[in-house]
Amino acid sequence: MDSTLIDRETLGQFVDELIKKQSPTVNSLEELDTLREKNITALDNRISMAIFGQLTKSQNAELNLMFDQEEEPSEDAYKEFFKKSGIDLEKTITNTMQNYAIEFLGGQNVGK
Repeated sequence: MDSTLIDRETLGQFVDELIKKQSPTVNSLEELDTLREKNITALDNRISMAIFGQLTKSQNAELNLMFDQEEEPSEDAYKEFFKKSGIDLEKTITNTMQNYAIEFLGGQNVGK
């Protein structure tokens, strides 16, 4: 499984939109890039915690066995695991991203 649950490009586009809406004061492109990277990482970590935090100990053990396989399981195998575990990935990811946007923008209307 990739190191991110959502591809980095999608996370980057989402963070870029938040930065545009917030219009933070940065003094250089380097500061802007640092802000962007920091928020991509923070959002990815939050999504991971929201998903993996729903797993029971036995589900977590089962997932770790999947990670430990010599041949990487397919994306569909992971999706099936989460579905079987009762975790709605799309809903969890969407809700986490919406909450992150609200926090990032300081409670401002984030729109859709």
